[in-house]
Amino acid sequence: MLEVLLRNIGRVVGKAELSEAGLGRPLARFDRSVDVHISAIRQKLGGHIDGRSWVQTVRSVGYQLVRE
Repeated sequence: MLEVLLRNIGRVVGKAELSEAGLGRPLARFDRSVDVHISAIRQKLGGHIDGRSWVQTVRSVGYQLVRE
């Protein structure tokens, strides 16, 4: 999933696309596995100097990796 976010830095990537590319399966209804993986990625990356996360949530759309 991190690779998908890196390839699309600054662009919002939908949860369905992250599931297909990162997990190799379609996103199921009520599936929280993408959210769990994104949470782990956030913990491993840490945050910006000002405390913001590198991975931003865009509500009802997906996630994006921010440059700065």
